Amino acid sequence: MDVRHSIFVVPVSFFLMIGFLVSCANDGIPKSWDDQPDESGKGLAIRNFEDACIEANGSRNAKATCGCVLSELLVEDDYEKFKKLDDFISKHRDELTPEILSENFGWFTSIVETCSN
Repeated sequence: MDVRHSIFVVPVSFFLMIGFLVSCANDGIPKSWDDQPDESGKGLAIRNFEDACIEANGSRNAKATCGCVLSELLVEDDYEKFKKLDDFISKHRDELTPEILSENFGWFTSIVETCSN
């Protein structure tokens, strides 16, 4: 599978997994990237994103690509914008395609495309 298309699996799997992972956390849903840090200082949202992204994109370049996407998201520094993406994916997960994602969240798909090259 083409990396650009496999990376689009990231948000879907991330948000499918986040429900389970967050339900295990005492404090609930993260309110920022850095909320609910572990002993290394990484917030719950960052840890969930990294784990789900790498798992969903099992290629040998997944760690680098996922790290790039996360770095770009953190540069954006707009967790609320990312939460809107989260909400959209949760609501439309059954009919989500790369085209629908691009149409509604072009900023995200641009980051993915940049990091996939």
